[in-house]
Amino acid sequence: MNFVVKPERELLGHVVASAIRDEILTGGVQHGEQLRLAPLAEKLNLSITPVREALLLLAQDGWVVHAPNRGFRVAPIRRNDVQDTYFIWATAEGELAARAAARVTLDGMDALREVDRALHQLEDHRSALALTLNAKLHSTVHAMADAPKLLWFADSARRLVPLQFDSAFHGVPGWEQVNRLGHTAIIDRIELGDADGARSLMRDHILATCSLLLAWLDSLAFWQE
Repeated sequence: MNFVVKPERELLGHVVASAIRDEILTGGVQHGEQLRLAPLAEKLNLSITPVREALLLLAQDGWVVHAPNRGFRVAPIRRNDVQDTYFIWATAEGELAARAAARVTLDGMDALREVDRALHQLEDHRSALALTLNAKLHSTVHAMADAPKLLWFADSARRLVPLQFDSAFHGVPGWEQVNRLGHTAIIDRIELGDADGARSLMRDHILATCSLLLAWLDSLAFWQE
């Protein structure tokens, strides 16, 4: 296994978790394979403590299974589980958009339009900037919605999606078009105060990314069910 740890991450446990998760997603470690602390620590040139913390983080999000006195094993990722995760994520994000439409502010709309223009004009949607702008747009919707419990459910579902949408989804074929043009109609509905329209379009937007991701993982023969 060859791990690449990105030094810009703030917390070491999350750095290591991201590296191990990438190995799971790329097939560097197989579903059901045992992840031993000492060999992992040696490969990462780290002490055992941050590796254990990383594996516990991954266990919380369902990437590995932790059995007391038996260590950690890579959990199987089933296609249906990904679909179910997206269903919850899309439902929560749709309701957040509806709440934003019910609480429209001039500052919020100005921020949404600014980010949307930047996404339209951005040439490289495989860049870190594309992900940053995407996150900023959705975060602005979340702030307008002011529904922290709904946001908790949306964030919890997002963390369970293979490829960690906020750090790697730009590599999925077809995402560029969705990221460039897929938000404008949603913003239009929010600005009009159309909660039902905003809810439906945001839900469809999230589910569209699900279809892209599933098609890509299908092409990789990713599933081991």
